[in-house]
Amino acid sequence: MRLADPGGPAHGDDQATGLRRLFAARPVFNTLGVLGPDARRTARASAALALGLGRQGYRVLVLDEAGAPDNVGTLLNLPAWRGLADAPAHGLAAVAQPAGDGVALMAARDGVATLAGIPEQAMRTLAEDWRERADFPEWLLLNGGASAEPISLAMTAGIRVLVLPNNKARLADGYALMKAAQSICAGRSWLVLVEGADLAQARALFLSLRQTASRFLGITPELLGNLSPAKRGRPSDPFDDAQVDVLAEDVAARPCPDPIDFEQYWRRMWLYSRVAIDKSGKRLAHGQSRQRACQ
Repeated sequence: MRLADPGGPAHGDDQATGLRRLFAARPVFNTLGVLGPDARRTARASAALALGLGRQGYRVLVLDEAGAPDNVGTLLNLPAWRGLADAPAHGLAAVAQPAGDGVALMAARDGVATLAGIPEQAMRTLAEDWRERADFPEWLLLNGGASAEPISLAMTAGIRVLVLPNNKARLADGYALMKAAQSICAGRSWLVLVEGADLAQARALFLSLRQTASRFLGITPELLGNLSPAKRGRPSDPFDDAQVDVLAEDVAARPCPDPIDFEQYWRRMWLYSRVAIDKSGKRLAHGQSRQRACQ
């Protein structure tokens, strides 16, 4: 996996021009939410899939909800010079930075709380800002990090990728995360990626998880594949490009389960965020039902 060069545009207009070149207008828009019990492995999988899709010729925007050092920005050697929290002041397009291989990155730590705090009219203005200053991506990849109770923007994605460590003892953590996600927004497609394993090990772990998920949750996840162990055992090391490209091809070949455009999807995330914050005990005006936020 080739990592991006550090640095980024210093001016909003330059940033918008770069994004317009990066995101050539294309009709397809897909969403991929990456979750797992281990934040470092989830970030590695997110970075790998994003760059893999980029090498397939797709334009990818990564919404990185995790904090440093276990996030995509750290892996791509990109400092968080701005983030989603800065969007109301600078514009949505201005807070995304090119990350190489057809990928742009938007830091979005505490993304749920950030979006929930934006008034509805301001949220519409942000979506309009992107349309005016940058063309739309074909893939939005949301790195949800790791949480026992996943209140994450990644929950809204049409396809969810559960990243499992190569450790049978962590299967219970993966199942608990999947169960919590289904209780928040059911009906999503699930793929399982086993990190730090060969294919035989990945299959064995996946079959154990699938049996439990099918019996108790009524869902049947699919095995996306495996990512080989990191070099010298360090989770921050790159993956093999060829292996990542196979995974990206598999993801890209799947039909879009959830037709929706880029602007509509931002509204979905905004609705979900307000419901999630409201449910957590923080009172917000204009609360929406959980089902509406997931549709």
